Amino acid sequence: MPHTIRGGPARAGLLTCLLVSPPFATADTVWMKNGDRVSGTVRSLSDGKLVIDTGYAGTVSLNWNAVSTLSSEKDFDVRSGKSSKTFKARLEATDAGYIIVHQGETRQRVPVARFEEFLKPKPKTAALSWTGNIDAGVSLKKASTRTQDYNLAYNNKVNVGKWRNDFGGTYNREEEDGTMNTDNYSLRYALDYMFREQYFWQGRASYKRDWVEDISQQGLIGTGPGYQFWDDELGSFSMSLLGGAFAYGYSDGSSDSHFGASVRWDYQRFLRGRTLSLFTHGEVGHSLDDDAIFSMDAEVGVRYQLTSWSSLNITYGHNLISGTRDTLNERSFITGLGVKW
Repeated sequence: MPHTIRGGPARAGLLTCLLVSPPFATADTVWMKNGDRVSGTVRSLSDGKLVIDTGYAGTVSLNWNAVSTLSSEKDFDVRSGKSSKTFKARLEATDAGYIIVHQGETRQRVPVARFEEFLKPKPKTAALSWTGNIDAGVSLKKASTRTQDYNLAYNNKVNVGKWRNDFGGTYNREEEDGTMNTDNYSLRYALDYMFREQYFWQGRASYKRDWVEDISQQGLIGTGPGYQFWDDELGSFSMSLLGGAFAYGYSDGSSDSHFGASVRWDYQRFLRGRTLSLFTHGEVGHSLDDDAIFSMDAEVGVRYQLTSWSSLNITYGHNLISGTRDTLNERSFITGLGVKW
């Protein structure tokens, strides 16, 4: 617990400790009610969970009602529960059960119980960052019928300065008593340029190959503006409006294409100290000619974090195409394990 040290020898000893231990001097520190102290980088408080990155135990989620006080080296985005307004403030440890909030020139002693949510702002940097995950599901069943299901999905995001790269793919295969019910794969790539803090321009291309449905190939290439509603420690949400060309190939070798417009969304929200996340992403498009072709390819799911690198996920997907010579209405329900980096 923070306390005042009086006297010349004691003060000299404290200065010596600070000089020989610089890593601890720049770390955020959390004091627990049981007397433990955790040092690292505090990332967020939400849903009663305090998330902190440590150099010795990875990312740790602490119960907020077990925290006595804390101190931060940099400002947080603090959200007031009553007004829902966000303000920047630095937090300073004080007596048990209280935190001093520094907002500009003002200092306020606030009970720990009054804090509901604060976030460490994401730093703006030109350095390369790479995040991603791979989700896999396998189901083998042998009873009156023999069923084999395989599902694989991978996602990558590589950011360098104002440029954002998003690419990935899926593979799905379902076989029942030697009959193939599902057999397809998909690839996608998107490149964003953030020309303002929340505005970006996107170019996107995607391709899907199917060996079961009559619509055997789907292709899209488009470009257009987008808006990033938020991107912080608790999640992200963006939408983009694209115009471009859509193409479809059929199992007999014929094909057709059209110009169209589509709306793309990407949403993710972390809950319970990042142990649970909700996500949805997809695209809805319509032709701009007389064919009146409508398309939708969307997913919604939940991911539960088992460890710092592994998760359990459940995903529902819906792929719909109407207005072509054959209507496609494909639904999927996938559960499996995943790894992230």
